[in-house]
Amino acid sequence: MDKRKKREQVLFNLIALAVLILFLFPIYWMVITSLKSSREIFAEVPTFFPKKIELEGYISQLFVRGSVPIWISFRNSFVIAAATTVISTLLATLSAYGLARFKLSINRAVLLAILITQMLPTVLFLSPLFMTFKKIAILDTLAAPVIFTCLHSIPFCIITLRPYFLDIPKELEDAAIIDGCGRFQVFWRVMVPITYPGIVVSAAFTFLWGWGDLMGALTFIKTDRLYPLTVNMYKAIGEYGIEWNSLMAFAVILTIPVLLIFICLQKYLITGITAGAVKG
Repeated sequence: MDKRKKREQVLFNLIALAVLILFLFPIYWMVITSLKSSREIFAEVPTFFPKKIELEGYISQLFVRGSVPIWISFRNSFVIAAATTVISTLLATLSAYGLARFKLSINRAVLLAILITQMLPTVLFLSPLFMTFKKIAILDTLAAPVIFTCLHSIPFCIITLRPYFLDIPKELEDAAIIDGCGRFQVFWRVMVPITYPGIVVSAAFTFLWGWGDLMGALTFIKTDRLYPLTVNMYKAIGEYGIEWNSLMAFAVILTIPVLLIFICLQKYLITGITAGAVKG
């Protein structure tokens, strides 16, 4: 029986390793392509490691390409992602708490509406939002892609966070109220610390959506100095050809902040995802 369990464990580990390699290989290929010369990239026999490490792709992105420095695009992406994360997490946490704790007749209709918005493709919102942003004079500003990203990140966060609040015993709130806490103090001092794994998960995925947004920024922004990294990467695709080493270098620069965030928050992400998997 022990030998059988060992064989099953070995097989499971091999399958897990194969899946890991499958998912990490595109990232590996992106990195080594950014370090190759154009001649080596288009060689008949592909190489799995650069024969000679070339940094021309990174140099062209950091110091040469375009009239707008890359740090400005980096700043724009960070502003969009950070603003989206703060707004979505704050509003979704309050909304999820309200839907979980206050038994109103419209709760079921609200949840149904939230689920419907998640099922609709985001491209459907582009035209009406474009007209709305034009009327309220926020077109061609960073506020436009922030609001656009919040429209589909807030429903996701509400759906993610509501089960956490439902799982917290009502007696904890009653005890805090008896001790003299107001409703907001109960929310801030009792509910938020208990649900922080779910809040971190929601914030991390919201930041990822804001950082990687292309559709909203490309639709609502026309000024070069307001473009985030995703739009500049899209614009880097030339009309007559693609400099793959430069494009992959851009992709590496775009990916690094996301990887750092997920590495730093991996403990909280694992806790939040596994805890949310067993909540009703």
